[in-house]
Amino acid sequence: MIDYSESWLIFTLLKWKGSVFPRSCLFAVPAALIAVFLVQAPDVLDFDIRQEFGLVDAHRSQLWIISLGVLHALLVFRINRAMERFWEGTGLLHQMRGEWFDAVSCCVTFSRASMLTRPQETMRFRHAIVRLMSLCHGSALEEIGGEDGDFCETIDSHGLATRTLQHLTDCAEEYDFNRVEVLLHMIQSLITHNLDVGVLKVQPPILSRVYQTLSRGFVNLLNAKKIADTRFPFPFAQLISALLFLHIVLLPVLISAVISQAWLAFTFTFLPIFSMCCLNYIGVELENPFGRDANDLPLKHFQAEMNNCLLMLLHGSADLMAGISKQRCLMDIMEIRQAMDITLAESWLQETIDKAPSSPGEVANVKDVEEEDSLPGSTAQEAAGMEVVLPQASVQGEASSDCGAAPNSEEPAFEEKLQPTTLLQGMDQAVMALTGIRQAIAMQATDVDRSIDGFLALAKKLRKAHQVDDLVADEAEPADVEFSFGWDCSAIPSFEASG
Repeated sequence: MIDYSESWLIFTLLKWKGSVFPRSCLFAVPAALIAVFLVQAPDVLDFDIRQEFGLVDAHRSQLWIISLGVLHALLVFRINRAMERFWEGTGLLHQMRGEWFDAVSCCVTFSRASMLTRPQETMRFRHAIVRLMSLCHGSALEEIGGEDGDFCETIDSHGLATRTLQHLTDCAEEYDFNRVEVLLHMIQSLITHNLDVGVLKVQPPILSRVYQTLSRGFVNLLNAKKIADTRFPFPFAQLISALLFLHIVLLPVLISAVISQAWLAFTFTFLPIFSMCCLNYIGVELENPFGRDANDLPLKHFQAEMNNCLLMLLHGSADLMAGISKQRCLMDIMEIRQAMDITLAESWLQETIDKAPSSPGEVANVKDVEEEDSLPGSTAQEAAGMEVVLPQASVQGEASSDCGAAPNSEEPAFEEKLQPTTLLQGMDQAVMALTGIRQAIAMQATDVDRSIDGFLALAKKLRKAHQVDDLVADEAEPADVEFSFGWDCSAIPSFEASG
């Protein structure tokens, strides 16, 4: 699989690995040169080849239009089928890996209870099933890749017992059994045996899910083999080749009959043939996504990812039980929501700082904008120079957390009065975050001041509209600003925030 970036168009055009351009040029360039020769022939030779052979009126034939329409329809059909096969192939491989890894992970989890009483037998079971699954997944990818497939590295297959390795060799060489099917049967037998001896301490109905995931992974493998074994139908491929050849032969004649300029004849002959050949070869490349071609799926990469996931199950901390910190964990729902709101405000602040002007010229431009916004008649949001987005919070949740159980007979007027108060709390938190880091951002001080002023202006408007007391402290110095908001509601206690 080719790893590429489309950030720069020129680099994409010049990347020749896996490109269909060279093969398409082998047909487009000779056809374009023939068109140039037919256009220049009257000037070089004593007679006009097009007049002698009656090629001047060839562009009036309806047969050309019909054949071209059939060719376009066939190319579109082939491209659509090729893309479906390509995306289905990569999806099946990912599903196969997910199903088989989930089966092994469940078996390792079910054996956790046996680590205290039978640690050696449990670790032997885990190492055996991990090696067998790595070998099974690698054998499946090699089988899909066919003769052109790559060798997939497995996890220490030599660590298996000698009798196991000999059995696998005999099944493949002497009896011609399918290696993946043999390995899947060995994995299921291993799971059943360890359930009988007590290594897997789980009820059989629950363990049946493991067998189901192994079966679904094998079905995905068979569907992937269907794509690898079934080629694009030969009659369609033959018809496309015939029409392409006809197009390559006749297009120079038709172009030379209607165009008298050599460079135009070359261009208008080259582009159609080049584009249709590219589409045909793209379909050929994508129809079978398994193998060693540059545009095929990276089977080695899939195997490396599977091995890494399986090795994680053998790690010493694979049985670690997750927990919470008694010192850092917040148990109250409203405290968790408040912490999330603060995190959201800090993220928004960081984005604002990143977008702030970093050069003296940009800072001067910002000051000019501030002077324009401070003219009479400007609204609070225009003075801020930005759109203020306030964090949303649950009104009923905060009322129940801060004030206890609120009575059920609250009037609608109380809810209308509580909503701006909640918004003011969110603004106070944002002002606290802005003021707390103000001293550490010297280059972005102007933008931070504008943000604080915007919050203050909008807060004052909300307090005036809902008759909330404003207890904002006056600024002592421009470089060290302190804020103090306060309000009083009948249903909630007073809230103060200072920066």
